[in-house]
Amino acid sequence: MPADGGGEGGRRGECSALAAAIYASSPRGEGWRTAASETGVALPEFGSAPIQFGTVFPGTADRKVHLVPEALDREAPRGLYAFAPEPGGGPLVLISPSTDKRVSSTLGQLHRGQVGAEMHPADAAGRGIADGDRIRLWNAFGEVRCRARVTTDVRPGVVSLPKGLWSHNTENGATSNALCPDTLADLGGGACFNDARVEIAKAD
Repeated sequence: MPADGGGEGGRRGECSALAAAIYASSPRGEGWRTAASETGVALPEFGSAPIQFGTVFPGTADRKVHLVPEALDREAPRGLYAFAPEPGGGPLVLISPSTDKRVSSTLGQLHRGQVGAEMHPADAAGRGIADGDRIRLWNAFGEVRCRARVTTDVRPGVVSLPKGLWSHNTENGATSNALCPDTLADLGGGACFNDARVEIAKAD
């Protein structure tokens, strides 16, 4: 047994301390403590099946959704809903979603083969591209060479190249990161991964 109180007893003590902190964080804490002690379950005040705007409401003063909160609107340099053109140029919007195999490059080793860029049949036909063709996606920031996957799973005007790819997943070793701008979001300073616009053509 570790001298610091580890082991099973130590874990129980840590859980008890965590539960006590949770109870102390709410004015309803004592009621939760009693319910958990008597039934093993402590439910929120709206029960086990919350209904939006029926039994549970936004945490605003008037319990309503504010589409343009004044404080956030002031914080955004151009206001919450001001339009800013996407950098990089190109008529197609590039998105880089997760897949059922990975949410980042951590599990990229699970897919050794090439990964295609998905595009709508209308966009492909207008560029003379057939399913499986070698293509290049490019904008002012970079270029990705891969295969085309023509599918109605994406909307016209949208191209999808999954996130988390490794260099062996494309023909030139570049991924969607090569096409993303380095701009930051107005609020929070987050990365604008899906602000990329690209053009696509058959590769030589």
